[in-house]
Amino acid sequence: MNIIDIIVPVYRDAAVVRRCLTSLLGTRQATPFEMVVVNDASPDTELVRWLHDLAEQRRIALLEAPERQGFAAAVNRGAALHRGLNRDIVIVRSDIEVAGDWLDRLAAHARTDDVGTIIPFVSSGGVAGYPRSAAANELPSDQSLASLDLLFRRANAGTAAGVPLSYGPCIYVRRECLNSVGAFDAGPERDDAGVEEDFSLRATGAGFRHLLAADVYVWSQGGADDADDVARAQSVLGKRYPHYHAARSDLVQHDPARPYQRRVDLLRLAESPRQLLLFVAHAWGGGVRRHMDELAELIGERCDVLLLEPAVDDTVKLSWPKSGEGFAAYFSLPQELSALVSLLSALGLARIHFHHVHGLPRAVLDLPRAAGLPYDCTLHDYYSICPQYHLVDEHGRYCGEPAAAGCAQCISRRPSQWDLDITAWRATLGALLRGSDRVFAPSRDVAQRVARYFPDIAITVLPHAQEHLVAPRVVRVVLLGRLAPEKGLRVLMACAADARARALPLSFRVLGSTTEPVPQWPDAAVSIHGQYVDSELPALIAAERPDVIWFPSQVPESYSYTLSAALDAGAAIVASAMGALSERLAGNPRAALVPADASPAEWNDALLRAGVVVSDAYVPSGRIAVS
Repeated sequence: MNIIDIIVPVYRDAAVVRRCLTSLLGTRQATPFEMVVVNDASPDTELVRWLHDLAEQRRIALLEAPERQGFAAAVNRGAALHRGLNRDIVIVRSDIEVAGDWLDRLAAHARTDDVGTIIPFVSSGGVAGYPRSAAANELPSDQSLASLDLLFRRANAGTAAGVPLSYGPCIYVRRECLNSVGAFDAGPERDDAGVEEDFSLRATGAGFRHLLAADVYVWSQGGADDADDVARAQSVLGKRYPHYHAARSDLVQHDPARPYQRRVDLLRLAESPRQLLLFVAHAWGGGVRRHMDELAELIGERCDVLLLEPAVDDTVKLSWPKSGEGFAAYFSLPQELSALVSLLSALGLARIHFHHVHGLPRAVLDLPRAAGLPYDCTLHDYYSICPQYHLVDEHGRYCGEPAAAGCAQCISRRPSQWDLDITAWRATLGALLRGSDRVFAPSRDVAQRVARYFPDIAITVLPHAQEHLVAPRVVRVVLLGRLAPEKGLRVLMACAADARARALPLSFRVLGSTTEPVPQWPDAAVSIHGQYVDSELPALIAAERPDVIWFPSQVPESYSYTLSAALDAGAAIVASAMGALSERLAGNPRAALVPADASPAEWNDALLRAGVVVSDAYVPSGRIAVS
């Protein structure tokens, strides 16, 4: 059996590199391998010393570059070490960790002559992620790296899928492909961005295929790639390879990882020690979704929760709505009801909870009987007695709950779901409620209204459990007039960025317009009112109720009518210490003057102080002078 070279370029982040190499050296493989570490002129003397120790212990082969040359050059240096021995290579970024016989499984997919590269599932930064592709995934809370990798081995044993591109923090490259295609080429235009994709595209042109090893998972600490570098690399690749963008698009639209991700999802759910529940609801979100999310959080230590909601026409979507999870499966009802029941049975579903029926096919009501499961119902609104759900007429007002004839007239103007008349609707939904173990209503009023139509049904009034949200104290900063650079427009932009970076409780509102585009909510805590008539300004200021009115002028003002409006409003004022602003605010106890060239942090500190500091731990700094 040929030896495989595992090539690890390293530069910095000693703690991360230690975890990576310790992980790689600590797993047992039937496949013989040699660790080739390429020190790309690391400035970290402690890291370099540790690498030399490993080399002296013959645990790694250490290559050292005289000066930093980048990832592609380091890979080429490592790949050239045993070129004559015809060894396959595995290129790994220095932030990955592995488990089990990961290399044996990767190598098992390299036995076909036309295979060029093989990639595993990764947490982030690769073609195939888990639980979701194209996402920076955390390890699921119920898994370790070893246990998750074992799930991949069991769920997808021996399977692989073809992929149009190969990139990520771990790539197996067959030597035959490397010899045919040539070295990794960073190129002067792209530095190291896109080097793996470039190699895989050249390999495709040379007749080699790329595989996703569906039975291997590795962890990568990852990190956000520079967006400009990525965009530049993709632009260059698009020019070099006309089919590149089509391949990327196909990868996103037909994600070859999806079926293998779902197998692991199902295995996790089936083997979870927690009880499995199914929520049935509409897809509108709102209060129903919030209640389900809070309920799932409340029972999270004891239960896993799946969600069944409408998709398109008679198709329903089954998903795992827990944050970070990616599982979803689709079923057309009633045709695929038995398939849905079989899946839920295989997962060990224990109970169903109906939260709503809007948009769902009528066959969803047959699910408890078909699955032989108990269920509950929650009355978030009046769906059990009103096909419009809210006892509302066509004018948006309370209908007064007329007799059946009045409801029939309403339905004639606004047809009900499932094309049922009012009698059939209430009979159908009444049967659903009667078959449930428990019926919950969030208020006595809902329970009493529904009970008038179904007096034989016991309804438990149970207010929604919820986490009370506490609104943070935010200092409202208002700027007046048409904001141009000389009036402090770019100061505002810098201060908004600093406030976001330091998570400061500041909100900026421009009562006026801007001469340049400004990032606004949610990218920055900035909003813009737009132009106004001068006579309206006092009323606008009163409506905003600002904590601070801010004048970050970068030139000496000659007078400033907007300052007059601010003084009349009686608000605290922060202004540049120059020109008429400084002169007119002299002696004002509610005004603070700041040098016009103050840093964003100094400006924001002044605004917080003027608007009442909200944290005892917060200590403003800088050159703030109170007049």
